[in-house]
Amino acid sequence: MLVNIMMFLWALLIIPFLVGMYVKQDKTIIKIMIYTRIIYLIVLVGDIMLILRNFKTNPVIDTLSFFATVIAISFIDISYQRKIQGNFKPYLIWITIISIIISIFCLFLI
Repeated sequence: MLVNIMMFLWALLIIPFLVGMYVKQDKTIIKIMIYTRIIYLIVLVGDIMLILRNFKTNPVIDTLSFFATVIAISFIDISYQRKIQGNFKPYLIWITIISIIISIFCLFLI
């Protein structure tokens, strides 16, 4: 049940991220960044709950899942900061999406 909620939260996280990357106004980017940060805090809490529930059975996969989540969230934040600063590169979107896909794949392993 919690894994399904996490999948839904990742879907909710991808949508404002992609919208934020294609918006041109800084005020709109900052508003979307706030929504994204709220959602990824919920994702982190959910991932910690998954780790606490499943750590006894498969600690390696849980640890990899948590690190993948932290890396994906870091790339999301880096993308927003680069977008606001003006030195944004398009390949950063692809790196972020790939890291999100890896994090979602780790949820399937749990």
